[in-house]
Amino acid sequence: MKQFAKKTLVVTTIALVMSSGATAALADDSSSTTIPTSSVPTSSTSVPKKHDDVKPTSAQRAAYATALQTYRAALTSYNKSKVAIEKTFAEAMRTANATRRTAREAATTDAAKKAAREAFSAAIAAAQSARTSALAALGNPPVKPVKAGESNN
Repeated sequence: MKQFAKKTLVVTTIALVMSSGATAALADDSSSTTIPTSSVPTSSTSVPKKHDDVKPTSAQRAAYATALQTYRAALTSYNKSKVAIEKTFAEAMRTANATRRTAREAATTDAAKKAAREAFSAAIAAAQSARTSALAALGNPPVKPVKAGESNN
């Protein structure tokens, strides 16, 4: 979360500086007496428009609506699968912890305690490996469709 906040701050700062339209000039050793000025665009035509003035056709709107329904269904399926993977992982962790506690309470020698600890570590590694492979098999979440005339920015 901190890294996201830092990146957001950097991107916002860069966007603010770039969108100000001001230019900066560095002074050199020449004996020039002109003073650099900033140029700020005053015309309303220099401001980029968010959307094109072209409206999408009814076929484009229908295609977008269909794509959006497909996206929503795919996203719901993706999220349900991800939740199931996380629940399976949490259950495996609970089972490994319960087994560890039982083995630890029953252990009387150092060797038995060490074996319980090693079995717990192996169970955790197996659960993490299973979750990692399941998430890799699940893949990336679906990409939201873009309306006609809009960019993906």
